[in-house]
Amino acid sequence: MLNNNTTVFRNLPAALSRQGSGKVSVFIDAAHIFYAASTLGIEIDYSKLVAQLVPQGQLLRAYFYSGVDPNNAKQQGFLLWMKRNGYRVITKEIITKENGDGGHRPIDFCVEITTDILAQAAVCETVILVTGDGRFTHLLRHLAYSNTRTELVSLQSITSEKLLSEADCAIDIEGFKDAIAKRHITYKRSRFSAA
Repeated sequence: MLNNNTTVFRNLPAALSRQGSGKVSVFIDAAHIFYAASTLGIEIDYSKLVAQLVPQGQLLRAYFYSGVDPNNAKQQGFLLWMKRNGYRVITKEIITKENGDGGHRPIDFCVEITTDILAQAAVCETVILVTGDGRFTHLLRHLAYSNTRTELVSLQSITSEKLLSEADCAIDIEGFKDAIAKRHITYKRSRFSAA
């Protein structure tokens, strides 16, 4: 996690001030964006999010990677809305742990996100990755040797320093949270909760 990177985020241009991004593809790690939103106390409007991330240039595709509970009707409705509004939704079913404690196994989309980014990097000028997960460090390092610009969008407090060092640009979600908020929620997640 980042410790002293405040200046790295603040010295980079905000999403609204970027110039000429060309063809752009956006890749959203749902687990990360949901955690960031709950930490900030907002519910995200995903139409506004894409409009903020790609204010200029041409959006080729927006991908959304999410674990899914087939018995959760509200989640199914949300994912259907995402599909109908232009997102390519990639899902994996949430599996309950076998020990019967009711917990869930973590769902990993590293392979799917990586292969989709590599495919899109061949046809777009800019890749926007919405995550703070350090497991994508090698992918961004690989893209640095191509003509594809990489932009990282994350909440500063939950972003891997190694990942940040490989991105061409980093944008802190907190800096434009009001522009993407559908509504503010009263529950704000604490990074350090007593359990």
